Amino acid sequence: MNKDQINTSFFIQQLKQGENSAFETLYHLYFQKLHHFANSYLENEQESEEIVQNVFFKIWEKREKLELSINLHSYLFKMVKNSCLDYFKHQKIREKYQNYCDSERRNINYLALLDESSSDFIEKELLIKINAVVEKLPAACKNIFIKSRFQGLKHKEIAEELNISTKTVENQITKAIKFLRLELKEYTALFL
Repeated sequence: MNKDQINTSFFIQQLKQGENSAFETLYHLYFQKLHHFANSYLENEQESEEIVQNVFFKIWEKREKLELSINLHSYLFKMVKNSCLDYFKHQKIREKYQNYCDSERRNINYLALLDESSSDFIEKELLIKINAVVEKLPAACKNIFIKSRFQGLKHKEIAEELNISTKTVENQITKAIKFLRLELKEYTALFL
């Protein structure tokens, strides 16, 4: 069966009657073209494939309602285009909902920080967590970090006291800060 025959009422009649061979022919003739068409909209291979699969599923589900006079070629491409547009609408709704959730989270965190008792609780919890994370640091790194951040010594003072280069001090502090950021990432959400 070639593409010219796909528009015939006989072929549509075969689909309406549930002829698997007619559906398979339709699928083989159009799947790649429809997938490429969907992907030109979505630029996402997997989502495009899913959309085209759903279009074929809908065709099969509603085969009995197909009109003998429709142009299947146009009908299939229109269904894929509409499905792509629906996908974009859904993505926008999802994005708006995510933005709303992020905004609400920030508001709740802001209000919690304004509440003195909540703020005190968060501060105490954070200090406990920071101390626990600092304890996980390698001994030399921990010692340098404590001298810098808790005792207020300058890099040069730490280097002289420990008889090491200031570059080593800087490197160890950088490592400690990266480790702290990683370990405390759940707390950074409070301040974003």
